[in-house]
Formats: sequence, C-alpha cells, structure tokens
Amino acid sequence: MNARTFWRWAVAVMMVAMLYACAKPDRNFAPPASTEPKPELTTPTAIAAALSKGGYLIYVRHGQTNHDEVELEARNRETGRFSIDDCATQRNLSAEGREEARRTGAAYRRAGIPVARLVTSRYCRAMQTAAFYADKLELSEALTSEGAITKSPERIAMVRALLSERPPAGQNAMLFAHQGIFYAATNLTVQEGWAVVLEPGNFNRIIARIAPRDWESIGRAR
Repeated sequence: MNARTFWRWAVAVMMVAMLYACAKPDRNFAPPASTEPKPELTTPTAIAAALSKGGYLIYVRHGQTNHDEVELEARNRETGRFSIDDCATQRNLSAEGREEARRTGAAYRRAGIPVARLVTSRYCRAMQTAAFYADKLELSEALTSEGAITKSPERIAMVRALLSERPPAGQNAMLFAHQGIFYAATNLTVQEGWAVVLEPGNFNRIIARIAPRDWESIGRAR
C-alpha cells in the first residue's frame, strides 16, 4: 500500500469512526462545537421577522443519509468508479432523510421566505434535498466538494465568495451543500437537514440555527 492509498484509507476509516462517536449519530458527525458562536435568534418569531426583511445567507446541509454508504463512496473514489452523475456511487438520502426533507421543504415553501437565489451542490443527496424546497435551482461547482475532508485552497476561496455574496435588498440567498466544505470555509458546523443563517461574509456570527421541524413554526410566525 503506497502512502497516498494509505491516507485515503485512513480518512475513510476516520470518517466511519466519527459517525459512531457522534452524540447524535442520526445527524451524522457534526453537532455544533461548544466553541462556535451561539445563535443570536432562537425563537421562530424572531427568525421569521429577520428572514422576512432579507439580507441573509441560509446554508442548508443535505438531509439525513445512509451512513453505511460513507465507505462505499470512499471506495468508489479510490477505484475510479465514483461519478457525480451516478447516485449509485454516492452516499444518498436515507428513507427517513427523504421523508423529512419532503416535509421540511413543504413547510419552507408555505413559509414564503423571500429568497432570490437558490444554489446547490451537484451531489445527489444535496440536489434531492434542494428539490423539495424549490423548483428552480442553480448548480454550483464550488459547492460540489471533491472529497470528505481535504479541500483545495481555491475551492475554499470559491465557497467563501459564495457565502459572502449579498442578496438583493429584501431578499435572502440559500445554499444546499455539505458539512465538510462549509467547515473548511467557515470553521462552523451544520448537522444533516439543518440550516445555519449567516450575515454574508461574516463567519464570526451565527444569526440562527434552524432545525428541520422549525420551518413549520417559522411559517406560522410570518
């Protein structure tokens, strides 16, 4: 086994271990760290009022996935069988994740949050999640992270640029993607199916964290 193969194998093993070590394994390996900024808005009414005014970036991580496919995706990369256009080679939404995304997306649509731009990673799990939220989606190569942990400086810069774009007045922007590239760009975490609301370009503040079940309450508060 050469060094490159060893490190790829080590990364895959570490990711699987992280899945089982997580306090909430159903939400994958990214519970918010204690060192992260606390959300400034915590009630549906306050979050609804802020998003209604616009000016924010809403970063949504894809829904809950089949965690036993983490190793499958890593192995397909190693053997050259991985394809961004073939869902069978990737980690996909679980049945529970798909159903939750369906309910969450419907609640988000009913809430009528003003969003000018909806951008998604090309991974199946991200596009499938995003499709429940909106019909018109923009695909992003920047958000289509090429690996689970290691990211190029150029890719990170592209993601930071997306996270720094200010939406038109009275509107918000919404991105659907992954934990790894989000953490690499911001040092912040987001759990599967959750959303993090940021001030564009400011990664030292978390305006709000939105759980999947919260969109219904946010909609009622508008």
